[in-house]
Amino acid sequence: MTQRYLNLGRLLSGYFNQDWDFTWASDAEVILAFRRAEPSTQVDATIVEVEQLLKSSSDDPSAVDEILTSLGCEYNYNADGLTSISWLERMKYLLLSSEHDLPST
Repeated sequence: MTQRYLNLGRLLSGYFNQDWDFTWASDAEVILAFRRAEPSTQVDATIVEVEQLLKSSSDDPSAVDEILTSLGCEYNYNADGLTSISWLERMKYLLLSSEHDLPST
């Protein structure tokens, strides 16, 4: 499973690790930091993987929860009123948005 979502796993385990909230104030800041720091090819590949995960699991949020956990995600999106599906949609929006279209974090 982790090979299928290799780039998404890099975002989740590398940026949303157990200490992510010591560095950033919100999930949006983390996602934007990833977008700014990583090569555009990796960001684009991550977007494709998010889209694949949304498409393959959109009818089963618990399966998406399990996948995100298996990829090393330490962010509790439920605490922010999001489901795994809505958070992935938010992530995709933030990764795709141009800099001037982004909300303040």
